[in-house]
Amino acid sequence: MDTARTLTSYPIHWDSLRQEVRSWLELAPGDTVVLLTSDKRNARIAGRVDDISADGSFLWLLQDSGAGRRLFHRPDGYTTLLDSRAS
Repeated sequence: MDTARTLTSYPIHWDSLRQEVRSWLELAPGDTVVLLTSDKRNARIAGRVDDISADGSFLWLLQDSGAGRRLFHRPDGYTTLLDSRAS
């Protein structure tokens, strides 16, 4: 009997855990998140949540490393990971 499971692997630092967020409505301003994308040039975007639209379809992120504030649209297919270090 084959008991192998397919696991999704995310980069995790030794001092943190990252939990996938299914809905941006689960987030609050100030949460630290990582957005994973299919864009090979910018596959990982990290930062602090600034604001979320009332329906959870838009997210304003204050990006790490001084990259500025940026708007993301949930239907564009981002995998969102909540960084537990900031909780």
